[in-house]
Amino acid sequence: MALALAVIIVIYLVGFARYTYVNLSELTTAEVSGYDGHGTLRTSTATMAGLEDFFQTVDVSILETDDMVNGELSNGDKVEISYNYNKELAKNLSLRVRGGSEFVTIKNLPEGKVITYDELFSGVKLTYEGIAPLLTVSVENVSTSSPVEDVVYSIVEPKEFYDEGDEVIVEATFDEEAAVANAYDIQEGEEGYTKRFTITGVDRYLTDASEVPSTLLDQMKEHGASLFGTEPGDANEFGLRVFMSAGVMYTTSGGEYTFAWRNPVYISSYFTCINEEHMGEPGQQINDIKVVYDGAIIQSDGRSVSTEAVVVYKDIIRKADGTIVVDLDSGHIVSASNKDSDIKNLVRASDDANYTSTKLEQ
Repeated sequence: MALALAVIIVIYLVGFARYTYVNLSELTTAEVSGYDGHGTLRTSTATMAGLEDFFQTVDVSILETDDMVNGELSNGDKVEISYNYNKELAKNLSLRVRGGSEFVTIKNLPEGKVITYDELFSGVKLTYEGIAPLLTVSVENVSTSSPVEDVVYSIVEPKEFYDEGDEVIVEATFDEEAAVANAYDIQEGEEGYTKRFTITGVDRYLTDASEVPSTLLDQMKEHGASLFGTEPGDANEFGLRVFMSAGVMYTTSGGEYTFAWRNPVYISSYFTCINEEHMGEPGQQINDIKVVYDGAIIQSDGRSVSTEAVVVYKDIIRKADGTIVVDLDSGHIVSASNKDSDIKNLVRASDDANYTSTKLEQ
C-alpha cells in the first residue's frame, strides 16, 4: 500500500513540473506621466526567454470610462488594467498564466504650470506692409519666455490683402506631448488655440468722397492753379491739340510754339475711387482727385481758345493718426480741351467702369 502511494505522488509531481508559470502582473510595469488632471498611464510587459511567441499575443488594456480617460487622469484615480492573451497557445505551451485584471492607483502627478490663453498669444507680432485696403499681413513669434518662445504662429485662411477693421485669425501650434511632459497646462480659448486680432492704426487710402476735408481740397485748388505757368504747366503740351480741335490757326516763333495759359479759374473737383471688385488688380490706382479749371490757351499773336483743364492728385491717404494727406508735388495737368464734354467724360470716369467718380461739394 505504501509503495502504491509513493508511485501516485511521483506521477503527480512529474505532471506538475511539466507546466511553466507566467505571472503577467509581475511582468508588467505601469508608469504615469503628465500632470494632475492631465496624466497618462502607460504599461510595458517583460518577456520570458523561450516564450517570445506567446508574449506577442499578450495585450495589456487600460480600461477607460466616461469619467476616466487616459490622458486626463488625476491623482487618486483608480484605473483598471486587464490582460488578454492567446489561451490556446498558452495551453499548447503548457503555460499556467496568471493575469485577469487589476487596479492601479494614480499618484505623484505634479501640479500643472498654467499657461493662460493670453500668455499663449503674448508672443504674437503682426507686421503690416502696404496701405489699406491693400495691406499684406505676416505673423512672427517675438517671445523669449519658455514655453511660449517655442510656439509657432500662423494665419488661418490668409487673404492676399487686408483692410482696416479686418480680423486676422492667428493659430498657435506647439508640441503637445512636450508640453504635457514638462507639466505645462496650456489653456484654450473659446475657439481653441486661435485668437482674433483686429487691424487698427494703419494708413488707409480714402475710398469715400465724404472723407475728403475741405481744407485739403483748398490746398489742391491753390496748388493746381499755380501749375498754369511756364513751369511745370507749360501750355505747349496741350495748345496744338486744342487749337486744331477748335479750328484756330497757330503760329510759331523761331520754330517753337508759343502757347500759354491765361486766367485759370477753379470750376469743380471730383473724387474717383476704384470699385471694390477691382481692388488690388495690377496696374490699378486706388483713388485720385481731379480739379477742373476754366481758362484759355493763348498765343503770342493774340489768338486764344477757351479751354478747360484738369489737374490730378493721386493716392489720398488717411494716416494712422487720422490726418488726411496728399503729395501736392505729385499734382500735374493731365488734360485740356476746348470741349466741355471731353472734360466731363474724364472727371466722371465715364469711359472706365472700374471706377466710380463723385463730385465734391465746394
